[in-house]
Amino acid sequence: MKSAVTVLVTISVGILFSGCSLVQRAMPGSTMSNAEILGLLNTIDHSEIDAGQLALQKGSTPEVRSFASRMVSEHEMMMQNLGRLAHRLSVQPQKPALASTMADTHRDTMETLGTKSGSDFDKAYIAYQVKMHEQAVDLVGDVIGSVENQDLKLHLRQTKPDLQNHLVSAQSIERQVVAQQ
Repeated sequence: MKSAVTVLVTISVGILFSGCSLVQRAMPGSTMSNAEILGLLNTIDHSEIDAGQLALQKGSTPEVRSFASRMVSEHEMMMQNLGRLAHRLSVQPQKPALASTMADTHRDTMETLGTKSGSDFDKAYIAYQVKMHEQAVDLVGDVIGSVENQDLKLHLRQTKPDLQNHLVSAQSIERQVVAQQ
């Protein structure tokens, strides 16, 4: 029974993210303006904070709740830094199509996560975190080379290691959650 639940969670998370991955490949960073890059990063931060707050309520293990708390705190800080950067650049963040797709996927994922509890919630939340951070790391890596504004480029270079660290942490927790089955 547990393996059937694991397969179902894996399939549902995979379906939710497939659309986002396809759109990401179809929209290279070089086609996004500074305002769109800021808007996309803002969407990622909002999604991470939202998911983390849900995991603080529904997470069943200390590791998941601790990770969720960290995501809320660190993505709130990232969002504040992004706001200061946008202000310095006199740029109003704008959502590109990819940000809208990510927001739609996030909304669907949050609905799915809302129906889960216990270890099923933990597995689905951490799988979501792994996928989102993989995509965020890829996105930042893709756009760094095409950004001309040096302040934005520096922000992206400083943000990427944080996102990579989040990814490594999520992957480690994912291995722990799977091992506890």
